[in-house]
This record gives sequence, C-alpha cells and structure tokens, in this order.
Amino acid sequence: MTRLSRSLCLFLQGTALSLSLAVTAAPALAETTLVVAVEADFSRMDPHASRTWNTFKVVRHIFESFVEEDLTKGGDAVPEIVPALAESWEVSEDGKSYTFHLRKGVTFHDGTPWNAEAAKFNMDRMTNPEFEFFVPSAPGLLSWVWMDLESYEVVDEFTFRINLKQPNAEFLRRMAAGGSGSPRMVSPEAVKTYGNDGIEEHPIGTGPFKFVERVVGDRVVIEKNEGYWNPDRMPKSDKIILRGIPEVATRELALMSGEVDIIGTPSPDSIEMLQAQGAQIVTGKSPMFYVMWINMKDPHFKDVRVRQAMCMAINREDMAKFQRKGFAVPTWGILNPGGPGYDPAFKDCEYDPEGAKALLAEAGYPDGFDTRMDWTFGGGSDVNTRGDAEWLQRDFAAVGIRASIEMFDNNTFWDMMTAGMREGTGLTSASWGESTFAWLDQLVTTTALPQNCCNSGYYDNPEMDRLLSEARATATQEELDAKLHELRDIVAKDMAFTSYYAANSVYAVGPTVTGFVLAPQHWIDLTTVTKE
Repeated sequence: MTRLSRSLCLFLQGTALSLSLAVTAAPALAETTLVVAVEADFSRMDPHASRTWNTFKVVRHIFESFVEEDLTKGGDAVPEIVPALAESWEVSEDGKSYTFHLRKGVTFHDGTPWNAEAAKFNMDRMTNPEFEFFVPSAPGLLSWVWMDLESYEVVDEFTFRINLKQPNAEFLRRMAAGGSGSPRMVSPEAVKTYGNDGIEEHPIGTGPFKFVERVVGDRVVIEKNEGYWNPDRMPKSDKIILRGIPEVATRELALMSGEVDIIGTPSPDSIEMLQAQGAQIVTGKSPMFYVMWINMKDPHFKDVRVRQAMCMAINREDMAKFQRKGFAVPTWGILNPGGPGYDPAFKDCEYDPEGAKALLAEAGYPDGFDTRMDWTFGGGSDVNTRGDAEWLQRDFAAVGIRASIEMFDNNTFWDMMTAGMREGTGLTSASWGESTFAWLDQLVTTTALPQNCCNSGYYDNPEMDRLLSEARATATQEELDAKLHELRDIVAKDMAFTSYYAANSVYAVGPTVTGFVLAPQHWIDLTTVTKE
C-alpha cells in the first residue's frame, strides 16, 4: 500500500468514525442549550434569602408566587400582572384582605402538591420567628412586601387569605418582584428534607425550569420542567446555563466566540463592533438609575452644605452622554424614571462648581477635604462602574473633595451596605430604582437603617416612614404621586441622597437566537428564547 493510499484509508476510517460518533450523539445535539452571561455572580438560590437582580433572573424561573409579571410582551409599558399559582383573587372593599384561589393540579418539582398549606408554610418561613424553618434574614430583606402584613390563614385546601394592616396599592406587583428576597414558593418537603441551608443546593419550586447544578463563581444550570402546569409558558429551550462574568470585555469575547449566546450590558464602546460581528443589540427602557448614598455620620458630610456642594459638583449631562454613549439620561433626586412620581423636570441641585466651592468654604473647608468612595463592580445592567466612580472623583476633585475609590464585588458590597457605610467612607453608589416604589421602603425608612438593608448612610427621619405608609394606602395615582413628591422634596432639602443618571437595558444576542424580548424591568423571561 502506498503512503497516499494508506493516508486515504486512515482518512476514510476517521471519517467513518466521526460519522458514527455523530449518529450516536445525535439525540444530545438535538437538545437546545442556551448560555446567558450576566454582569455578576449570583447570590443565594433560596428566594427568601437571595439578593440582587441577577440572582432573581434565575430564581424567577425556578420559583413562582401567587401572581407574575408578563415580561413576554416587551414595549415600554409597565408589565401586566397575571395569575400564576393563584388562578384568581378578590380584594376586600377596604383593600386590606386578599383572598387567593389557588391553582389546582400543580406540583413542586419534587412532586409535593401545591395547596394552601404549602402557601402557609412559605408565609411562616418568611414572617414567623417561631416557625421551625423561619429564615432570619427574610424580614429585613422582604420588608418591602410584608411591612403591612397583619395575618394570613388557610381558608380551605385551595383558598388562602392574606390580611393587611392598611391598603397597599402595589401589593400584587410587589408579590411578583424580587432582588432583595422574593415572596416565591419553595417546596415544603424540600425544606423539611434538606433544611433551610440545604435549599441552596436543592432549590425546588413550581416554575418552568428545574434546577440542575450550581458551580459557585462559574454557572447555574436549569432545565425545562416537562411537567410545568402552564403550556403557554413552556420553555422553548431544553436547558439554560447562566454565567456570571463581571468583566465586560470577557463577556463580549465569549459572545463573539460562540461560547455564550446572550450577554447583558455590553460596553457602549463595543456596540458597533458587536453588530458588525452579527450580534443583535436589544435595548429598552429600564427603571434603573444610579443612587448616591451620603454618610450622615461622617464628620464632613454631617453638614448639609457639604452634601449640597457634592451634588452641585456633578456634571450629570456630560456623564450620561459620554459614559453610556447615548444609552442614558441624567437624573436628579430620589425618584427614578419608570417609577411612580417621576418628574423629568425636577432637580435637587444645579451643576455649579464655583457655587460648590463657596459652600465648602462656608462650611469651613476652603481647601477641601479627603474622603473615600466605596463602589461596586456592579450587577444587573451595570457596566464600567469604575469609570463612573473615576468620573465623579474628577468632578469632586475640581471643587476640593478629594476622594479615593475602593471597589468591591457586588455581593460583598451589599453585605457591607446592610451593615452600614463604614467609618471614613463619605459616599457610595449603586444602581437601583423599580417600577414600584417598594425599593424606597428599603432605602429611606428608619426600619431600613443598619443592620437592615439599605438606609446605609444613616438617614434617620421618621417622616419617610409616614409618607411611604400613606403612599401605599393611596387610592389614586395623583394621590400617590403627591405623597412621593413630598418625600422627594424633603430628601432634596436634607440632601440625604441624590442620583446622577438612568441607563437603558442593553443586551447583545447571538445571530441564531430567537424569541428574546426585553420588557421595562430589571429581569427577563427566558421561556420564550431559543436558537436556530
């Protein structure tokens, strides 16, 4: 046999082996696996103890609540509230009692039946300190949902009632939300079997996807729940791998190489390059904006004139223009675009560096002072947060506020925020804002002061509690907006918080991906997504 014929024979043998392997592997190749890279690693998988929007992007696919937001329509309108584990409900005339008629025939992923006793088990776990499986962190994390809770009861096998101390205009929408805990239902049998801590490795809900595995620092894998109760929301993909990749350049390279199919928040500088590589750029409005906390215990920032000077030092217009390249708008004050009460004409200060210098001199700092900024590398929809910090650092330095920067991963950052801003830190910032005003209950109230989350700058003003309670009890949008404007104006006068820009949501999607829809929310629905 010649060398050529021997090579040809080996080539044909190799080809036959490859074909044989391909035939053998065909069933596995038929499975659709979608890989999604988000901006940070995930927090806990237990919905009653989890944090961050990125974590909720996973949690909301495994666990469900009485109601859900329909994120499949897209557009700019606030997503509709639709039935989920409750197929219907009634609200009492006084707005304080919600009677949920639970969906029959639903089981958790481990076969445990969903019924009113399962609902009570979960309510006990979130709110009852005497309950065997109570989650100690739940009251603090979930105060935005349960702060008006008075009682709850099993009416019959498939009827469950929740009674509130006062009406809450946003109660159903808050039931569908997450990010700082989430009122979603965990299998009671799973908790009894694995214990509270074991739910991290065995997160068992009723949702359209089942948990497969988690490799901390790398990925979470979920797969289609073939027994899911809602055929209209049956996932289009068989498996989804969610990866936390904080470095934006690494996310972009992973998309271009085909390692991942969807990435959250590419760099604004990379949009044209990604499009040239065949990526689809999907963008839309978001309720997210960047909030600035000010340490009211700090010797410098105790003086309201110093806080006002800080606000006046920020060139918001240029920051939004150049940091996000047209995917952001400047903001002022404590109310976010896309949330109730927002007024785009409102400003809590004007950009006035010379005026800021004069205020600092009046406060006793003619030569300025040194401070520190604690910053997060960010999570959902965040990109180049270090660049934001450095921009602000330059603006502050121009008026005499000399700030060093320390950066933290997102989970560590929020643990620190729960404990309160540390000594020597004058300023810190992160993205927040919601389509409800529930987040304000965690930001400005006295119940959110350290060691709760996240009135981390020690703004101790009981008027915030009163105004938010009255806002929750309002009957009309006009009444609600009026209460929130009153709160906004007090915060601005005290200069306890400010903001600097609001960013659009931006995703880069591979050319073979179909069905990706972006609603004006911090999280997404992956049931509609697959690839060709």
